[in-house]
Amino acid sequence: MAAAESEAEAQQLISRLGKQLKASKTCPNKDSLVKLLKEAVIALGKFKQLKSLNSVIQPLSDSLVKHGMLQHKDKDIRILVATCFCEIIRVLAPDPGFSDDVFRDIFKLLQSIFAETGDYKSPYFSRRVKLLETVAKLNFCVLMLDVGCEDLILKMFKIFFSAVREQHPQSVINAMSSIMARILEDKLEEKDLEPLIFQEKFSEPLLDVILQNLLKESKGGSGGFARLAVSVIQNCNEKLERCICTFLRSCILNRESIGSELKEWYHDILYEIFQSAPQMLVSVIPSLSHELLTDQVDVRIKALNLLRKCFSLPGHKIAEEYHNLFMDFLNRFTDKSAEVRLCALSCGKALYANNPSGTGSSQILKLESRLLDFDDRVRMQAVSIVCDVSRLQIGSVTNELISQVADRLRDKKVSVRKKALQKLLELYQDYCTKCVGDIKMHFEQIPCKILMLCYDKDCKEFRPQSLEYVLAEDLFPVSLSVEERTNHWIFLSSLFTPLHVKALNAILSQKRRLRNALQAYLHLRVNEEEIGSDEMERNTKALFKKMSALFPDPAEAEECFYELNQINDDDIFKMLADLINVGDALSTRDNLLRKIGDQSPLFEFLRLLSSKCLLNIFSSRHVSYILDHLTFDTSVRHTKLDYSPLLLLSAIISAFPSLLRSSEEKFRQLLADKDIPFNEQLIQFLAKEGSNISIRLSDCYNFLERVRLEGTQAEAKLAVSAIAALSDSSEQVIVPNLCKTSCTIKKHSEQCLKSSLTTDANKSANLNLTLSKSADASRIWIEGLQKTSHQEVHSAGTVEVGNESSVDNQHEIHASVISESIMGKERVGSSCDSVATKPALGLNEDFPSCLQERDMNMTYNSNTDKVAKLSTANHKKANLAKENKDKGEASDVEHQQMRASTHYSNDGENSSVHSKRETSGACDSDCEGNSLKKTKFFAEEIPLAAAENTKKIRRSKVAASKAINVNKDMIAWRTRRQKV
Repeated sequence: MAAAESEAEAQQLISRLGKQLKASKTCPNKDSLVKLLKEAVIALGKFKQLKSLNSVIQPLSDSLVKHGMLQHKDKDIRILVATCFCEIIRVLAPDPGFSDDVFRDIFKLLQSIFAETGDYKSPYFSRRVKLLETVAKLNFCVLMLDVGCEDLILKMFKIFFSAVREQHPQSVINAMSSIMARILEDKLEEKDLEPLIFQEKFSEPLLDVILQNLLKESKGGSGGFARLAVSVIQNCNEKLERCICTFLRSCILNRESIGSELKEWYHDILYEIFQSAPQMLVSVIPSLSHELLTDQVDVRIKALNLLRKCFSLPGHKIAEEYHNLFMDFLNRFTDKSAEVRLCALSCGKALYANNPSGTGSSQILKLESRLLDFDDRVRMQAVSIVCDVSRLQIGSVTNELISQVADRLRDKKVSVRKKALQKLLELYQDYCTKCVGDIKMHFEQIPCKILMLCYDKDCKEFRPQSLEYVLAEDLFPVSLSVEERTNHWIFLSSLFTPLHVKALNAILSQKRRLRNALQAYLHLRVNEEEIGSDEMERNTKALFKKMSALFPDPAEAEECFYELNQINDDDIFKMLADLINVGDALSTRDNLLRKIGDQSPLFEFLRLLSSKCLLNIFSSRHVSYILDHLTFDTSVRHTKLDYSPLLLLSAIISAFPSLLRSSEEKFRQLLADKDIPFNEQLIQFLAKEGSNISIRLSDCYNFLERVRLEGTQAEAKLAVSAIAALSDSSEQVIVPNLCKTSCTIKKHSEQCLKSSLTTDANKSANLNLTLSKSADASRIWIEGLQKTSHQEVHSAGTVEVGNESSVDNQHEIHASVISESIMGKERVGSSCDSVATKPALGLNEDFPSCLQERDMNMTYNSNTDKVAKLSTANHKKANLAKENKDKGEASDVEHQQMRASTHYSNDGENSSVHSKRETSGACDSDCEGNSLKKTKFFAEEIPLAAAENTKKIRRSKVAASKAINVNKDMIAWRTRRQKV
């Protein structure tokens, strides 16, 4: 009842307002008009949709048209008038009774108001949005189609896209898209036409406007027009969907038949629609196979680029839903065009990165053939993809594929090798970070392959000068602890071959040589006043040339050295000296670079030079962890890792003995371990650096003695040299043990010779080898003892700093030939790399000139033949005695053998001149015709400072000579026995 009364009152109000406006000959003033229109809006809002209300409303509507309210300029009045007409159209729908001209004026008014919705900060914004929502809700914009206002429709579409903003609420986007979608649907249903976009007579069809604005976002535009276009497409019905799909399929299959300019951008349109409404393109996506199989390379590339973008979208299932298309895509990996293969690889990477566990992801990684592609660009792309995919999920790529990627470090193209090095380093760093404590062999192969680049002479980036920086700065992530780095190095050493060890030694040797040369240069600068200018210039030039050869670009480095030499700031050179001698070198390096300034032309050079001077590949902490691993980690004993850390340790401390300074106690425990395997390089280190490290002979004598007795002849020689290097005046009592061992072997040999009739040639040969080792060991010990005594006499001597050529040459040879004999080569000590520097001056050996060193192989082969012949003759005599069965004759043979043995014993004990001559003759006879290289030891009297040392040396020489004579007498006796 109340609603009816309210509606009746509203009718009366509308009738009164209509008469009032109709009676007015002119338009009322603004205030009166605004008040009147507000009352009309309220009253019209109370009406229901009734055709019978036409008579009540018509006077008001006619008066609004009569006074030109549809063209009013005031914003308040325009919004109120537009609202009134919207309510009138709602109440009188479907036929409000307006003429076409009035309808056009109404729609123009609405469009002008909608165009102002872009000003979302205006106080009228909420009223404009409400009007927009009312129009969208009533759907009376479709009336524009009935009155032939298609031009206004097109204009309204453009107004919507120009007015929409990112800041607009979703309600505004929904209202605009609802109006446009409804107009498009009614237009298609009314005329039942093919897509408007195919009609060339329309210069800008409605759908064209929507799709153009859909592309603006992909072209870098800003605003909400893309949101609006997507909303229109998402809200479209089946007919509009068919229209869009027909257009896209026509562009794919027969693009020339399309009249719209949008045919050039159909891939972008397809991608934008695939993002917002992928279900719409179910009938379009399979058509892309046509482009993948076409003969035109550019078309195939565009299709692959589209697939790459689609593969990158999260949640897509192209591989599962479009299997045939996916198989056609995989076939592009073997396309005849290299550009197409590159695009296909890029697509595969996007697919795997977005969905690693997807159905088609495993097939993407079948890139073995692309790693061997004849085009270097494809190989580089394949390397990048495998490494990047593996970084996404460590362990997702097979071990074989990682190994094949690492093999590209040996590619024939330098560009491929560089790319492989870069990507493999990134992969290895990620592996070290993500797999802490979990070492995987196929990843540890990467540093091994990188070390092999040292043998690549084609590219300066792969020479040891450059790989030094790679090992120091790029191999491990900065955040990785020293302990973890050491664990990786220990495992790496188990994979090393002699070539790897040689390459590592070459890198470490170059770092040491640069440090020594730089130290010599700094010493020259300090003593510049004491050295003549000519000599100073000559020495400086030589040092600069030597140091510049250790840089990737020697010519440029040499120029920088000369520029550095012109600097008069002593603080810079003091910092360079501290880089070598001070423990906290990193802070010194930072201070140096800060001092020189990043704007200086020498900044990059000093950054590289300081990096080369730092002990940044291995430090004392690395050595300590390796020793802990060897000494205390019982879980890895008696495995293949036992020997490899020892090789790594030997390589490090051989290059930089100073790194052993804080771990000498652990090193002594290692040498005291009975289970430690023989390591020729470790023994060689003791022989070379024995005089420069603070380790006593008693700490490692048992180990060296075991090597001398149980190792090969080369190891025995090195062991005795190490004993000599570690010996001092308080530990020269070792020689009686060596001589005692020789006498024991002599007695044992006499017993063996008495039973020579029943001894085969192999046992005799082994006896000969043992005697030869004993003689060589005794002789080498005497040499070392003489050198040690001479060092004690000249302990006050000094070593010239600039004279380090022997150091450089020896360590360069040591880097290339690990097992080279160290006899006769002395190294000048360096304060920066030695624990306790002692002078190591070269001197000649004091030995009788008639004694010469015999090679093990020559002794073994010569004596084995002689003993074999002797054994054969004895067997013949024994057989003859058996056939005659004559005990007397057999006794005679035995008697002759005993006489020969007695004669040998007497000769050995009395050392008669006659036997010595025969021994010398036999020795010379044995050595004739031997082509092996022999080292002659020249006799020269050694001046000793104390009589006590002289007596000790003489007693040692006599004892050693006796042991050597035992071997000579035996050889002479066998020679005489063979003649008999």
